[in-house]
Amino acid sequence: MGLFRFFLRLPMIAFRMAGLVRITNRAKRHFRWALLREGLPGEVVEELVGELDPSAPLRETLLRPSGRQ
Repeated sequence: MGLFRFFLRLPMIAFRMAGLVRITNRAKRHFRWALLREGLPGEVVEELVGELDPSAPLRETLLRPSGRQ
């Protein structure tokens, strides 16, 4: 019965994860826009956006090859 309930809840979990990704991407776009509006050069803006990306540590953890810890 537990596995069945999990599969019933799976769409809800997927939509919530998609919402988190959408919010993160929107925040990144607004951050980039605000930096450009303040007059920073494009190279500096791209470096800051890449460095301060909140999903970068999670992406490194999830996409790390399984042989490396």
